[in-house]
Amino acid sequence: ELKEKGLFSIKHLAGSHSEVLLCRLDEVCLAVTSEVTNAHSKVSYSAIVTLGELFVTLKKDMDSEVDEGAQVLLQTVSNSPEFVQKAASQSLGIMVENVTPARAMTALMDMGVK
Repeated sequence: ELKEKGLFSIKHLAGSHSEVLLCRLDEVCLAVTSEVTNAHSKVSYSAIVTLGELFVTLKKDMDSEVDEGAQVLLQTVSNSPEFVQKAASQSLGIMVENVTPARAMTALMDMGVK
């Protein structure tokens, strides 16, 4: 429950006070992406939704986080419960729509090859 509350807080901050997150974006994204692979599917789902929200609100500021985000989301799409797979797929779509197109394409191709 604590992790879900923390992820909700990050999601809320992204929507209302994104400047607070920008100064520590690497750390925030690392914390969120590490929870995408959490064994508890509710926490994993919350992290995926939060990651999607970061891509929506921070857009091109998330370019530096695309590699890590694409990696964990692609892994999640292939080996998780169906509702988590669906959320991961949606977040990948959100990522592609909101970051620099060349950056998204490169990350997806690199991760797809691996």
